Amino acid sequence: MFPPGRGNDCLEVGHKFVISLFGTSMVFTAEGEDVRLREYEKGKMSQIWACEMNSDNRYGMRNGATGCLLGRDNNTEVLCQVKRHKLFEWLTFTRLSLGGYSLAIPCPEGTLGYKLDPIQPTGYESSSPSLKLGTAFHQFGLHRLKDSVFRRFEWVVPDRLARSSAPYYDGEDSDESINETSIEFLVNRGIQNIISMNSIEISPRERGRLNAANISYSHIKALEFTAPTQEQFDQVWNAYEKAGATIVYCGYGDGRTGMAISAIQLFEGRTLTDLDYRANGVQCPCQLEALSVLSERLRRR
Repeated sequence: MFPPGRGNDCLEVGHKFVISLFGTSMVFTAEGEDVRLREYEKGKMSQIWACEMNSDNRYGMRNGATGCLLGRDNNTEVLCQVKRHKLFEWLTFTRLSLGGYSLAIPCPEGTLGYKLDPIQPTGYESSSPSLKLGTAFHQFGLHRLKDSVFRRFEWVVPDRLARSSAPYYDGEDSDESINETSIEFLVNRGIQNIISMNSIEISPRERGRLNAANISYSHIKALEFTAPTQEQFDQVWNAYEKAGATIVYCGYGDGRTGMAISAIQLFEGRTLTDLDYRANGVQCPCQLEALSVLSERLRRR
């Protein structure tokens, strides 16, 4: 199971987060005073970190199981061992252009200054992955624990285009459910239009609930790890172009959703590379190829 969100959530004091090795299901886990990379387990308190701010307006992350702060020792160990902010129990989070954040912990340097040492994974392919302080910056994901209805909800374009997992997704496309709670979630965020890339279409009863809430719905059937046809890309654009604030989802909210988001951006005239497609969540070569064909088709217009 993957952590919620895509790892690009904004750091906010008072909220709880999971910190991942970006693009993987390995997350920061407190084990006694040690901090390891372990597979994400939903609700596991040793993997949950509450964001705090100290008296110097510096960020700290307190573990949900131990109550201790993420920090360091006098050498290069990343530890979770103290319950109050000391001089160097704070972190910096730097947003990266390719997604996620780099994390660093300060180190005393001289009598008045400090330098920042990046956190980096060590031996995460072994049975005992750990975290060290070094010189190389790495991508880490910041996943805010949010409402469980649309678990990976985020705005791509504020108040215009959003993406997420299917409502109540828990591993299967068929988990999708449109009920009073999921509609309330959409209404509260101003969503007026749904583009579903799910393999399963909602029922007529669920469509009726959306109609009553003035939310339009387009179903463009897509299977996991497959590419839509060029006609389906056109359907995505037609469903989006003249609609209001739109949410796109599939099942988990990555590959098929990423293709739809990329297609919309291409129709809007953006020039995208394979790296851009990957950043949108596109997963496999056939999907990349289909988007390249779309890009070339639009260029020739």
